[in-house]
Amino acid sequence: MRKPPQSLLQRLKYIGPSIIVTGSVVGSGSIALTPLLGAAAGFTLLWWLLLSMWSKPLIQAEITRYVIVKKQTFLEAFAHMPGFKTTIRGKTTSWLVWFMFIGVIPSIAGMGGLAGAVAQAGNLMIPFISVEAWVVTSCLITWLILYWGSYKTLEKTLLAMVAFFSLVTLIIAISMQTTSYQVTGQDLIQGLSFSFPLDHVALALAVFGFTGISYGEIMAYTYWCLEKGYAKEEGESLQDTRAWIKVMQTDVWVTVLFVTIGTVPFFLLGAGVLNELGLYPPPDGDIIKTLLSMFTGILGNWAKWLFILLAFFVLFSTFISGTAAFTRTISDYLISMGLVLEKPSTRQQLIKLIAFLVPLFSGIAYFLLPNPLTLIMIAGVWAALGLPIVNIGALYLVNKLEKELQPKNSTKTILWLTLLLQVAMAVLILYSQTIGI
Repeated sequence: MRKPPQSLLQRLKYIGPSIIVTGSVVGSGSIALTPLLGAAAGFTLLWWLLLSMWSKPLIQAEITRYVIVKKQTFLEAFAHMPGFKTTIRGKTTSWLVWFMFIGVIPSIAGMGGLAGAVAQAGNLMIPFISVEAWVVTSCLITWLILYWGSYKTLEKTLLAMVAFFSLVTLIIAISMQTTSYQVTGQDLIQGLSFSFPLDHVALALAVFGFTGISYGEIMAYTYWCLEKGYAKEEGESLQDTRAWIKVMQTDVWVTVLFVTIGTVPFFLLGAGVLNELGLYPPPDGDIIKTLLSMFTGILGNWAKWLFILLAFFVLFSTFISGTAAFTRTISDYLISMGLVLEKPSTRQQLIKLIAFLVPLFSGIAYFLLPNPLTLIMIAGVWAALGLPIVNIGALYLVNKLEKELQPKNSTKTILWLTLLLQVAMAVLILYSQTIGI
């Protein structure tokens, strides 16, 4: 039986799921929605962005705690939630699982927006290939990588991408301080003043849903932890289980670090440059050309290629990791809900099939509505609506664990406070979309 690491240094050697999640998170949310929130509202909503990034990892960690202890998948865990249940082919699941399954549709629409943003960056890099051709190419390459690759391949690929765009983003944010767009202490004070301009409520809510860890990434993270081996052994001692929970918690906070480094600079760039230039909403809906103004405004025209490479790698890494997550989650939906009868090779066959279907339908979504920002915002708003559901699940499930394996009471209190925030946010979304603000 493999023994879990005990020291912090040893635990750091076991991180990996956080890298894949970072590749998914620091992408469309960070490079597209985050700077546009700064462009729309200036520095005012910096506190909102920080809240988005720092309030959700606790939910991620507590649901994964349950998965590690019970050695179940995310959807197997949520099948035990109280309320209306269905039983198909001997598989019983809850209404919450069905609710989240419906969310696959707007989520794939968001992937279509992401494919379009990748294509816009690719078209700037190689102009003689049209945006439409880039959409097809990026979808095809994503399918091939996931069809032939493995968890280790994905982890290594995204590690290189995450390291590259995190480094470049930091360099640009530091360079900003040497220009007329520099961020002042007064700007930061304004950003932490907890004011909330209602003029941009839809964008702010989409940012909350799509930056940091969304409920889709929370769900996907549990599968990466299972594949990494955090919950691999049966018959572990209580001490060993606690040790694996600590490994997972270390991995989660690595995610927080990477996401913060990769996201906050984009917001500061948007608030400091795009807001000053009045570039919201993006002219002609072209996100990439608008964001390009941030880099050239700070470093000059030579930075065009630096930004194009950065945007391409950031967005493409998100498209790959997001699609990879869908291969696991949709497969588990179909099996755990009884829609597909599970045999020894069924799950792997479904993963291969969905690795083809998700890029295909993402591309179709883009061609039906060729506006990346709109597609990404659709997914972001749905993600914000789904967060309370996952939070409720975390509170319910951890209370079902043995007392020795439950989180501290202070952790449960924070989960309750986070839930209240998310319910209020969901109400605000429904109000804004029905009555209007």
